[in-house]
Amino acid sequence: MSLLKSIPREMESKAEEPAYCIEYLDQPFYRDLKDMVGKQISSCERLLINTKDIYKRNVIQRETLILKLVLELLEY
Repeated sequence: MSLLKSIPREMESKAEEPAYCIEYLDQPFYRDLKDMVGKQISSCERLLINTKDIYKRNVIQRETLILKLVLELLEY
C-alpha cells in the first residue's frame, strides 16, 4: 500500500497572511468513514513532521484536531 499524500496548498485570501487548506492526494478506497478519517489523521501527522512554516503547521494542527474530534464522534 502506498503512503497517503497530503499537501498544504495556498489559497486566495483577503487576509494579510496566506491562507492554506489541506489537499489529500492519492486517497485509496476506504472500508468505512472511520477508516478514512483515521488515514487522514495519520497523513496530517506525517506532513506535520516535515513542515517548518508556522502558518502551514497551524493549518495542519487544526485539521488534525478537527479530524480527531470527528473520529471521536463517530465512535459513539
